[in-house]
Amino acid sequence: QYQRRVHGENLKALFRSCAMVVPDLVPICENMLMSEGFLTARDLARKFVTLYDLSRALLSKQKHYDWGLRAIKSVLRQAGKLKRSEPGMNEDPLLMRALRDFNMPKIVTDDKPIFVRLLEDLFPGHNPPAKVNADLKKQIMQTTKAQGLLPEEMFCLKVVQLSEILEVRHCCFVIGPPGSAKTTIWKTLAETFRFIGQELEYETVSPKAVTSDELFGYMTKSREWRDGVLSNIMRNQLKNQEKYKETQVHKWTILDGDIDPEWIESLNT
Repeated sequence: QYQRRVHGENLKALFRSCAMVVPDLVPICENMLMSEGFLTARDLARKFVTLYDLSRALLSKQKHYDWGLRAIKSVLRQAGKLKRSEPGMNEDPLLMRALRDFNMPKIVTDDKPIFVRLLEDLFPGHNPPAKVNADLKKQIMQTTKAQGLLPEEMFCLKVVQLSEILEVRHCCFVIGPPGSAKTTIWKTLAETFRFIGQELEYETVSPKAVTSDELFGYMTKSREWRDGVLSNIMRNQLKNQEKYKETQVHKWTILDGDIDPEWIESLNT
C-alpha cells in the first residue's frame, strides 16, 4: 500500500504544530465554472462536489484514484473546452459528459456501475453521447494496422482517452497488469501524432534502475548541483538540445516501471 512516511514522536516534538483547514470545494468549483462561461454554476458546483464526495466514500480504494482539488480543476478545464465547442448545449448534460468521459478511463471495472448510477442520480434524464475525436480514432486504427496489430475497439478507445487526458494534464499514469498493452498504447499514440504531422520525441527511463539522487539530481557537499537523469532530460527538452527541436509539438518523458514511494514522492515534490 502506497503511504506517506510516518515520523516518530521524538522528531515531531522538535517542530511547531499548526492547523490545516480543508478547502471548501463548492465555491471554488462555482467560481471556476463561472470563469469557463457556465450560467448555472452554483447548482452545477454542488452536483460536482457531491459526486466526488460520494465517489470517495462508495468506490473502492485504488492507488490512482484522486477526488481532490487537483482532479476537480482538470475536469473543469475539460468542461470549459466542451462549453466553448458547443455553446448552445444545455449545461447539465454538458457537465455530465465531462465528468463521465474524463473519469471513466481511470475507474476500475467493478466500480463503473456505481459511478454511472451516481451520475444518473445527480443528472436525471440526461445521457449525452460520448464526444470522441472521430478523425483521430480513424487515424489510430490505421496506425495500429500498420504496426501489424488488430485495431480492437477497446484498444483504440484507450489510445484516444490517453490523448484526451494529455490535453489537460502535464502528467498521467498508464497502469494495468503485465501484458495489458500499456506500452503499445502510448507508442501507438506517438506514431499517430507523427503520421498526422505533429513532430514528437520521447525519452524512456527506468526509474528504479538508478538511485533517487541519480534520477532527480542532488546538491554536493560543496553546494554544487549535479544533474540527474530527469533534470538533464528536461533541460534538453526546454533548450531544444541534442535530439530535441523547437518544431516538436510533443516532448515526452516516459517513466517505465513500478510505482514506488522512493521515487514517486520526489516526483510529486
